[in-house]
Amino acid sequence: MLTTVAAGRVYDYSYCIGMYSQSSTGFWTPQDFVFGENERIYVLSRGVEQLGQRVSKINFDHEFQGQFGSFGGEDGRFMWPRSIDLDQDGRVYVSDEYLNRISVFDAEGAFRYHFGRSGSGEGEMNGPSGLAFDSHDTIWVVDSMNHRVQSFSQIGEFQSGFGQQGAGDGDFEMPWGICIDKNDDIYVSDWGNNRVQKFSPIGELLQTFEESSNGVGSLKGPSGVAVDSDGDVYVTDWGNHRLQIYDADGQYITALVGDAQEPSPWHQTYLAGNPEHL
Repeated sequence: MLTTVAAGRVYDYSYCIGMYSQSSTGFWTPQDFVFGENERIYVLSRGVEQLGQRVSKINFDHEFQGQFGSFGGEDGRFMWPRSIDLDQDGRVYVSDEYLNRISVFDAEGAFRYHFGRSGSGEGEMNGPSGLAFDSHDTIWVVDSMNHRVQSFSQIGEFQSGFGQQGAGDGDFEMPWGICIDKNDDIYVSDWGNNRVQKFSPIGELLQTFEESSNGVGSLKGPSGVAVDSDGDVYVTDWGNHRLQIYDADGQYITALVGDAQEPSPWHQTYLAGNPEHL
């Protein structure tokens, strides 16, 4: 996977960041990440049982800048953290599937507030997973077990929502990830229906990404989704252990699978000090 060329695009592998760790320089079952100011990256670790739940702060030079959050139900803690994003002021928002809430922190990790409550009514949540901000700083939340998407203000005021359980056009079956493009169109990875659906800002179905007519590009439990500045769509094909790429018209471009060429700089440092683990 070091270099993949397809449809006039070139995908060059650069490097990896991270290693297994319950704390500090490493991650434990990382679920999501987001880029902040000054080349900062926030990485969300889900952890296992009661260990490892946190947000790590690192930069492009692999420098560890701290972490925040831990296991628990109190303010500023997580049980099943799932997704992370930033608003335009740099505040950090983290969804928690178990606690059915969104926790908000400042850029350095100080807890500010949370919003959300359990249920299936307007503004209530059951297993919130993906979240993303549009250009108006409205936060869109994938309400996975309620099979819908809801939008809120930055302080958690319910604004709108769309979707219901099913396999028809515009329906969802345990949707997972979400992203929003430069036109504020909304892409949702429909995990249980093995597809990605694209909606307008008012919830009108615009497009579906799934298996093409020639049989390539099929998805199995898609989780994450992202869109680049050219409109190409990148889908984490969770069940097939690969990244699928489509153009803006939904045509399959290629898949990236990875090949574990070398350990990360953090892992190399660890192995240099612990050669018995080689």
